[in-house]
Amino acid sequence: ANVLTIFSFIYAGRRLSVCISMFLGGFCLIIIPAVSATIGKTILAQIGRFAITGSFSMVFVYAVEIFPTVVRNVGLGSSSTFARIGSIIAPYIGRELGKQSTAAPVLIFGASSLLASLLVLFLPETRNIALPDTIEEGELFNAENGGFMLCKKKKADVDASANFNLKNTE
Repeated sequence: ANVLTIFSFIYAGRRLSVCISMFLGGFCLIIIPAVSATIGKTILAQIGRFAITGSFSMVFVYAVEIFPTVVRNVGLGSSSTFARIGSIIAPYIGRELGKQSTAAPVLIFGASSLLASLLVLFLPETRNIALPDTIEEGELFNAENGGFMLCKKKKADVDASANFNLKNTE
């Protein structure tokens, strides 16, 4: 999974790579309760684990690139702290909810991963882009490169429409 992460980051970019790996892991977990065969559940669980392992590696690299240089260590530390809080809570969800329903833990973890795969689309893409150094540059960086990936207009489209509007108002 970690080797695939390297090639995924190089060719697909950060945002899309994290989105796909989180989605694949979450999707596999969500459909596990619907599969009746033990071998099918095992295969889905291993594919999901592979995808989540890759996304875990990707998130740490991507998190460092998103924060401006002046707050990068605080940003990574805060991200890591919340990741560890999730690691503390996860066994309780798996063990205690697993006693009530065997499907509940995989559905919760799968839904969390699917939600994360959608939310990462709002983050800025950092592949082949100069990273921000100051807070002001970070705000500008997010304004230019952030936003929902599928709804974001390309810079060339925005420039073309601005030029069209200027010509029509004269």
